[in-house]
Amino acid sequence: MAVAVRPTTQRRPREAESQQPLLTLVPETGFTHWKIAVVAVCGLFAMLAIVTLNVAMAQQQMRLDRLNSDVYRARAHFEELRADRAQLQSLGHLMKEARAIGLVPAMATKTVNIPASIAAEVAATVGKIDADMTTHSESPLDKFGRLKAVVVGNP
Repeated sequence: MAVAVRPTTQRRPREAESQQPLLTLVPETGFTHWKIAVVAVCGLFAMLAIVTLNVAMAQQQMRLDRLNSDVYRARAHFEELRADRAQLQSLGHLMKEARAIGLVPAMATKTVNIPASIAAEVAATVGKIDADMTTHSESPLDKFGRLKAVVVGNP
């Protein structure tokens, strides 16, 4: 069973009432409107930053795609040039080009050794002797030959 009881109000003395400040209602300021406006502006700036970031990422991705296609085309062109070079360096092509400019295949060659005395006699009768025939300067290979002859027998 529930019982409702009305509290009794006690009267305060007038002195106590006069010391307590009187509370009055003040009309609400627009502070909550400013809060909403600041949150909305911050939200708009955040969305703008996200959109800007997405646009920058899309531009960079397009740039990367363009660079990748350029690299692919350059590699394909390199392979074409490589195949052309191989074809131009082939023996069949070189023979065909040589015939086109009037070259003929060489006959079998034979090397003949001329004795030094005959070479000197021919040089003397001509009247002009080359400087390399008259003077003999020692080359580093001559020094190496002499050193090798000495060292070969020794361990």
